[in-house]
Amino acid sequence: MQEIKFIISGRFERPNGHIMRGELGYIAATKEDAIANCQRNNPHFHIHTVREDHSVPEVVKMQLLR
Repeated sequence: MQEIKFIISGRFERPNGHIMRGELGYIAATKEDAIANCQRNNPHFHIHTVREDHSVPEVVKMQLLR
C-alpha cells in the first residue's frame, strides 16, 4: 500500500478565543484517513482545504569542513 503526504490547511480555534491559521502535514493511505487523523489529534483545528503534496524531499549531502 502506498502512502501519500497530505497538507491540511485551516485554523485553530481555541476555547479561550485564540485563533491561528496553519497547515498540518499527514502521511496516510487516503485523504479520509488523513482528515480522521487530523481531527483526532487536533480537535480545535477547523479544516478548510486538503491537498496532496508530491514534492521531492531535498537530500543533503555531506561536505568537508575546511
